[in-house]
Amino acid sequence: MKLLFEASAPVAAPVERVLALIDDGWVLTAFLGPEQRAYVDIDHRPGVVGFQGHWWYRGEISAEPAGEHGTTVVYRVYNIAARGAWAVPLANRLFIGWRKKVGDGATRLARQIEHHLS
Repeated sequence: MKLLFEASAPVAAPVERVLALIDDGWVLTAFLGPEQRAYVDIDHRPGVVGFQGHWWYRGEISAEPAGEHGTTVVYRVYNIAARGAWAVPLANRLFIGWRKKVGDGATRLARQIEHHLS
């Protein structure tokens, strides 16, 4: 498993409240949308939700404390291809635009969490 991209965004909420949304599945539905959940494999460990799809992709969302009352949401994208890992960049147009896409995804999720908790 090779880390390809990582992005984070601040959330104006205590880490305990954000972790609860990760652990109860709300974050995954907010991030993927209800229709996309049927097309990925999902796994959980406390404070982290992972989702895999296609032949190479694994995304993980987690949260870390930030300051006295804040949280940082972290979104990571991994290459999990067992074979042909060299082809993943080619199949994804050399990942042009992916850094922005991953960063925008983390920021959008952070805003959704704040809106949900307010």
